[in-house]
Amino acid sequence: MMTTRTTGWRMARMVCCALALHALPAEGIGADAARRAALPAPVRLDFEVTGVISSPYSGSAELVWTHDGRRYQSQLHIRKFGLTLQTWTSQGTVSESGLEPEHFTSKRLGQAEISARLDRARGRVSFSEGTPQTALQAGAQDQLSVYMHLAYLLAADSELATMGQTLALQAIGDRYAEQWTFTMEGAKSVTLGAVSLQALKWTQEPSGTRKQRLEVWYAPSRQFLPVRIRITEANGDYLDLVSVHNPIR
Repeated sequence: MMTTRTTGWRMARMVCCALALHALPAEGIGADAARRAALPAPVRLDFEVTGVISSPYSGSAELVWTHDGRRYQSQLHIRKFGLTLQTWTSQGTVSESGLEPEHFTSKRLGQAEISARLDRARGRVSFSEGTPQTALQAGAQDQLSVYMHLAYLLAADSELATMGQTLALQAIGDRYAEQWTFTMEGAKSVTLGAVSLQALKWTQEPSGTRKQRLEVWYAPSRQFLPVRIRITEANGDYLDLVSVHNPIR
């Protein structure tokens, strides 16, 4: 639940991204227009992926984000050797408080799709395989929507960039529901090839049963796009997504 300021492929399931545009001042325009101004613009972003999953790994990722100001869809594709090894899809609505995901799916190459449905009317989350139903908390995100949700909030509220600020929420995956708390670590330098940028870093320390550390860097100079995402397992395995420094498409 969001509070005031506390508001392959075992590891790749956690990979996801966020993007946002600067919010316009709400004064003089309607709440709906202000909300649309803070939304990530429809976009496609490319990432280089490196890491260790038992052995060294390298590949690529592509994020495709679309919306009409009221409903959104996000897809993240993880690829290697031209094959799409996994795709995550998040669909839902947009409210003045952020994204409200309704359906999250995960599809691995050669395997059946698995999913989670977030039923806000009933206040329940149901899973397609194995995991029992659980209560859905206000402000809950799925493991892909959460990154766009954080960017949406950064675009709408500059105070969240202050070092030490926290955002707490319920995170829903295809087989789990747990509590995540992101802490703002302030501005950090990030290298994208030959280019260095200042980016705002959020860190989610290990929680729940999966014990993963998540670090995400958002670059204000690139419209709060996520320029790096790093997921580290308790055993030291990790995945590191670094944005390809190309024009926004």
